[in-house]
Amino acid sequence: MLRKAIRRGIPGIVGLLLLGAIVSANAAPKMRIVAYINVTSGCQEETVKRLKAFQAKHSKDVHLEIIDFGSEEGFARWRADGFHCQEILINGSDQFRIGSGPTARVVAFRMPEGVRWTFADLDAVLAQELKAPGSSAITDEEARKLAQRVPISSRQGKWKGQSVGEVVVGAQVVFRYRSTLDGKSPLKRAQESAAMLKRLYADGLSSEEIRVRRGNVGNAPVGVILARGESIAQVTKPEADLMKRPPAAAAQNWALNLREALRTLGR
Repeated sequence: MLRKAIRRGIPGIVGLLLLGAIVSANAAPKMRIVAYINVTSGCQEETVKRLKAFQAKHSKDVHLEIIDFGSEEGFARWRADGFHCQEILINGSDQFRIGSGPTARVVAFRMPEGVRWTFADLDAVLAQELKAPGSSAITDEEARKLAQRVPISSRQGKWKGQSVGEVVVGAQVVFRYRSTLDGKSPLKRAQESAAMLKRLYADGLSSEEIRVRRGNVGNAPVGVILARGESIAQVTKPEADLMKRPPAAAAQNWALNLREALRTLGR
């Protein structure tokens, strides 16, 4: 092909170059995923497998780069790029809208799975972004507007195939109750937490007023989340086990979720 272009002279070469540019443009992936994950530790193996499987299934449309910040080189890149924990960027964004109307939610792919997002969230965003790149990514201002529609609510949800009671603050799921506690179902626990948060929110609750302490229910340890000194949530061992952490450590993650959601609401 190059020889033919040379024989045809400069116009032929220009045509060939233009053709090459068109082919390159057509070959560009629709989706670029950059995932900063501590692969070396092995604790996020399921996340790594899921991303690799998605890329393999859509290899022509998806480019995947995984930076292992458990390695020396990956750690340097991770910090240089401005991150301090696990982060997944999809076409340059880590914050997305899932769903539409009053049930629309904000999800941020920061921290490991189970803290601020679930695999169901990841699957939904990947599918949408593959279909229409950039269509579900949102800015902080867009997230704030979405969050203010229904500041606090509760609902029945699913996590890892099990029914859970969810507390939603600022369009983000902040607590996922999995177990019965003091005779209260996961959904009932979520409803009570949401009711307390609504009352405190109406009285001006801010992200700076969230704390965590250790506690016990019977002989079982729990992580207790406090808002203005008031217990609003308890993380039990069954809930903490899904995050592979002790209850007190898992409560720190839930508290982080709540603080970030309140900040989204301008609190």
